[in-house]
Amino acid sequence: MTIPVPTKTPRDLAVLALRDRDGNVSANIERRVASAGLSSADAHLAYELALGSARRRATLEAIAGSYLSQPGKHLPGALNQVIAVAIYQLVFLDRIPAFAAVNEAVEQAARFHHRRQSGLVNGLLRTISRKVSERQQGPVPIAGDVIPVGPDSFRRSETPVFEDPGADAAGYLAGAYSLPRELAERWIDMLGSLESAIEVAAHANVRAPLIVRVNQATATVAAVLEELASAGVAARPHANGASIVLDDIRDVTCLGAFSRGAIQPQDPTATSVALAAAPRAGMRVLDLCAAPGTKTTHLAEIMGNQGSIVAADVSQEKIDRIADNCRRMGFTIVEPILVDQVGSLESGGFDLVLADVPCSNTGVLARRAEARWRFSPEGISKLVEAQKFLARAAAHFVRPGGRLVYSTCSLEPEENGEIARWLARSEPRVRLARDELTLPGGAGDPTAWHDGGYVAIFEVK
Repeated sequence: MTIPVPTKTPRDLAVLALRDRDGNVSANIERRVASAGLSSADAHLAYELALGSARRRATLEAIAGSYLSQPGKHLPGALNQVIAVAIYQLVFLDRIPAFAAVNEAVEQAARFHHRRQSGLVNGLLRTISRKVSERQQGPVPIAGDVIPVGPDSFRRSETPVFEDPGADAAGYLAGAYSLPRELAERWIDMLGSLESAIEVAAHANVRAPLIVRVNQATATVAAVLEELASAGVAARPHANGASIVLDDIRDVTCLGAFSRGAIQPQDPTATSVALAAAPRAGMRVLDLCAAPGTKTTHLAEIMGNQGSIVAADVSQEKIDRIADNCRRMGFTIVEPILVDQVGSLESGGFDLVLADVPCSNTGVLARRAEARWRFSPEGISKLVEAQKFLARAAAHFVRPGGRLVYSTCSLEPEENGEIARWLARSEPRVRLARDELTLPGGAGDPTAWHDGGYVAIFEVK
C-alpha cells in the first residue's frame, strides 16, 4: 500500500527510503532527496538517517527488541522504520537532542497512520534514552550490554542487548556489528577469531570518507590540494601518495578539479589494481566489466594515453558512463563497447586483460550500506559461476607472454583465491604469479583509509 506522507522532512524521507521493497536504500534516498528541494543540511541529514539506519539495521532491531515490553512483538507497517530511525539518532548521533528524536518519532507514527501506537513509540524511545549511557571513548569492550558506536567509542545498556559473546560469538558479532549471521560466522572462521572479525566489521560501520585519485596525466597531488584550498574545500593527502581525502563534501562533481578531469573518486584499494596490472605505453588492453571507467581511466593514465584500451560492459548506459569519464579526463585511447561485441575480438589479441568482476562487495560494506543484507550462500554460489566464466573468458583474450589481472571488492575465499587457483588448474596456459587479499583498514584515520579487495596477477604462456 502506498503511504501518503504530507511532509518532506529528512526523517520522513529516510523512513520511506528504508521501506524500499527491493532493499535499494541508497538509490531510493538519492531519488527522494533530489525531488524534495531540501536545504544542504537537511539533505545531508536525510542521507545520514537512511544509510546509517540501513547499515546498522540488526543492531537497531536488537536494541528495540531488548527494551520492548513484549519482545518479538510484530509492529505494523512503517512503525519499524520510524523506530529504527529514532533509535539511530538516540544511539549513533550526538548532535540531535534526545527529546527532538523522540517527539519527531511520535509525530511520524501519526503521519504514517499509526497514531494508536504513539504511546508505544514514546515509551520505548524514552526508556532507551534513559537506560543507554552517554557515548564513552576508548577500546570497545566485547560484551552483550555494550553497544559499539565507532571503532573507539561505545555506549552501555542497562539491559543486555546482544548475545553473550562467550556462548555465541557469531550471534554477538551479527547483532553488535550489524551483519547477517552467515557472514558473521564466515568472518570469524576466515579470520581466526572474534577479535579479528570485529576489526573488519567495525570498519564496515564507519562512514567511508570521500577519496579521489589525482589524474597525474594532467595534475599533481600538491597542485590539486592548493586549488582546493583556494576554493575553500578542506582536503588532505592520502597516505598512498596518489589520492586526496575530501572533508565535508558530498558532491564531488561540483568541483572544478573534477570537471576538468584532474580528480576521479576511487578508493585506494581500487587504485592499487591498475598499479598491480602495470600497463605500459603502447599496449593493447582489454578491460572487462569496465563501468564506470574508474580503473579504465587509471590504466590510460599509467599508459600515458598511448596504446589502446577496449572497455566492455553490459548496457549502453554503462558504456556512456565510461565514455563520459574518458572525455572528462582527456583520454582518447579508450574504445567502449557492449559486452555482446566482445566475442568478435581477436583471441589472444591483448597484452593485458583486466577482469574486475561483479562480486558480493563484502570488502566495501562501508560504502554500500545495504549490500550486507543481500549476502547469502546461494548468492555466493551464483556469483562464483559468473566469476569463473569471466575469468576463463578473460584468459582467452591474452596473447602468449601477456598478463591477466583478476580482481574483486570481496573478502570471500570462494570469489578470490579459490577462483584464481581454479583458473590456474583448468587453463594450462595460465600461471598464477601472485595474489593479494587486502582487508579493510584505516577506520580511525581517513588518510589511511582503504576498502577491502583482492587481486590476482597471471602470466599467460
